[in-house]
Order: sequence, then C-alpha cells, then structure tokens
Amino acid sequence: MFRRLSRLLPACLLCLCAGTARLAADLAADLAGISVEASGGAAAHGALRGLRAVGVTRVGEREASFILYAERPDRLRVESLGPNGSLVRGCDGVHAPWKKDDPLAPARRLGREEEREFLFDADFDQPLYDFARRGISLDFAGDAVVDGRPVQKLLAIVRFTQVVTLYIDEDTRLLVRRDQTRRVQGRETVLETHYSDFRPVAGVLLPWRVKTVADGRVLTETLIETMDANPSLPPGFFAPPAADWPKL
Repeated sequence: MFRRLSRLLPACLLCLCAGTARLAADLAADLAGISVEASGGAAAHGALRGLRAVGVTRVGEREASFILYAERPDRLRVESLGPNGSLVRGCDGVHAPWKKDDPLAPARRLGREEEREFLFDADFDQPLYDFARRGISLDFAGDAVVDGRPVQKLLAIVRFTQVVTLYIDEDTRLLVRRDQTRRVQGRETVLETHYSDFRPVAGVLLPWRVKTVADGRVLTETLIETMDANPSLPPGFFAPPAADWPKL
C-alpha cells in the first residue's frame, strides 16, 4: 500500500502543480481582459493604429523636448532636442534600429543594448492587449502595493525572452507600472516604469506622465503635452536613411 502511495504521490503533485499553473494563467488572462476594457475596450485599442506625441523628458535638472511617432506593430521614431543637440532614432520593424545625431554625418546603428531596448519599446500596443497573439504569456503573481495603492501583479514573458512584471491598479484596473531588468549605468538592475495621468486618445486611456525609477531613484520623467491618434505619415517615414541598411 505504501509503495502504491509513493508511486501515486508524484503524479498527484504534478497534477496539482499543473492545475495551479493553469489557474494562474486563467486569472491573468481575466485580469488582462478587464484592464483592456477599463482602458477603452478591445475595439478602440484595435482602431488605434498609430500615435504622434509631443512632450518633454526630464533627466535631473536637464530637459529634452521630443516628438514621438509610433505605428503598429513595431515602428517607432523619436526626434529629441536637448542641450547637447538633436538626436533621431528610428525602427521600421524590418531593418535594424538606427540613429542620427549629426546632420553632416551618416546614420549609425544603435549599440547592442540600446538596440535591444529600442526594439522592445517599439512594440506599439500595451502588453495586455491581444497578448496571446503577440507572443506574450501571462501568469498571476499575487498582490502588492504601488504608491500606496493596492495592485495585482502579472508576470509576462514576451516572445520567450523578456520577463516583465506588470502592476494593475485594483481600483481603476489600469496598468500603472512595469518592471524589467535592464542595464542602467553599466550594471543590471530592475527598472521601474510608472504610468499616471491617464487621458483618452481616440477612446483609449493612455498615460500622459511616465516616470522611470531604479534603486529608489528617479532616472527620467516624461510629460506628454499633445497626443494625436493615427497620424498620416509619408511612405518610408520609419525606414533607415540608407538603402543598404542591415535587416533584423
């Protein structure tokens, strides 16, 4: 009898673990759906194909103005103007990301770490919208408190490579924070991205204030001044300024 139980017990534990994993995934999927509805609904998210945002990013005492263009699925162009001059970075989802910080010099490819981060940020849609089709898996990771407010945590794995922790406000059901490991000042650390000041853009609630924090210290704070949905852009707007640019 004891031998029989010893054979059955591992199988029972495996079933229990599998059931718990399914429960966590199902709960995460439910929370994701609730959050998408709270921020405008799947139809509004689907209709929002692109953005043009104008604002300013503060780094300590310095400020840089920017214009950001983003388009589904993974096209991004950011034009910045700061005290040290201008910088344009872009990605069309086909070629490697590029940057140009000298009008008289040719464009250059981003460094490996900067390229990885730029490609991750180029994903137009927030991670909870249509997540399964976009190669994102979600699991419920418990409850927590962010800025004094109760939240629910989701663990997201993006395309089998990036691990991100997402925080959903229990009251508003909006995504208010994202954590992921990044290289900050030469070392790996958890970078917190806090979202606030949500306002509707074409029926979708988007954050107009974004703050990044590492080791309890504010690194950047971005304030959006204007945001326009689905801007009309010329062909090749996101493409690199060189015909022979390497592909991804």
